[in-house]
Amino acid sequence: MYVYVKIALFAASLIVASPVCGSQEEWHVSPKPVQSSVFQADLTPIVNGSPIAPPSVRNLSPTTDRSHFNGLLSSTTWLKGAFSTEAEVAANHDGSPGEDRTTRLTRLGVTGSTGLVRYGMKYRTADPASEASGQAQREAWGEWNIGTMAIRSAVGQQWTYFRDDASADRVKQNYNRIDVTWKKPAWPHLAFSYAQNTASNTMDSISLYPQRANPHTVEAAVGYGGGIWDAKLASRYGIETDLLHHGAESQAKTQTVTASLRPIPTLTITPALGYRAERPEWSSARIESPSASLTMNYKQSQRVSVTAMGTYLNLRSSDKLIDLDTIGGKGIVSWELEPLRDWKPQLSFEGGYNLQVNRLMPSAQTENISGLLRLVLATM
Repeated sequence: MYVYVKIALFAASLIVASPVCGSQEEWHVSPKPVQSSVFQADLTPIVNGSPIAPPSVRNLSPTTDRSHFNGLLSSTTWLKGAFSTEAEVAANHDGSPGEDRTTRLTRLGVTGSTGLVRYGMKYRTADPASEASGQAQREAWGEWNIGTMAIRSAVGQQWTYFRDDASADRVKQNYNRIDVTWKKPAWPHLAFSYAQNTASNTMDSISLYPQRANPHTVEAAVGYGGGIWDAKLASRYGIETDLLHHGAESQAKTQTVTASLRPIPTLTITPALGYRAERPEWSSARIESPSASLTMNYKQSQRVSVTAMGTYLNLRSSDKLIDLDTIGGKGIVSWELEPLRDWKPQLSFEGGYNLQVNRLMPSAQTENISGLLRLVLATM
């Protein structure tokens, strides 16, 4: 009996001396001040680009029923947040033996900050069939923010693919640019930029010159937006190189007015008006070209999307040697079919119409109607 009394007294003394006390059927530990560390690292599993919490042993399903992680996200912080890195590696796979992982995403970013200045580098590559739209990018950048104004400079390369449209072209550009923006809530947004690049985008509804490169561009813009809409007015001056005429240069001025309407989350309507004045270096004539376009993008589901575009362009010269009217339209419907083993087939139908009227030579009028049915069995 004396031994049991000694054991009870010893246990009571441990409870009194411990910083952990029982209260209302829960155990609480006395809080301690958080010590900021010089280095911190995190490793997080992700699914479809979003981090997930680790599974609990109480609701853990068998391995055969549990989906595998899409990837891992690793982040590190140095010098109490002054320098950080982030790396992401992801792949769509179901754990099947011998699977060909053709839908991979790799991303690496480095960011540093000193007072009002931030700088960094980033690298990103994604296959067109991955969850995110296929995009490869290499960039080094730096920015300075003070209040409502920001200055940003960047140099890099970028390639973009369109996953929802199997028949779309690839966009590629090498660029270095500097941007100055001013944003304040409930006020119009102002922007100024200078860029030197070789951008080319054949899906741009206003820039109807896919065989031209823009080595130097200066642009000023003002924009304003609401809940389901936004509008932008931009004026641009650039020196262009005509790739079809042995790299001859031209000076071009462009004014555009664009708007974006989103009446429902799955539908985006984009009207645009433009005016372009060009003076080629090999001629004293002035070429003017007003234009208008209307683009609609509708995503019915994760597998079905519809794109429709209509354009009008008038091209005339001051020496009366050019007077052309061009009316065009294009519609694309894309389906992503059911995956079959390692294959992810895509089916798309594209219809186009183009009418060009030569007012100086009516007999030279051309009219084209086209249709294309494309089946992509695997994305390279």
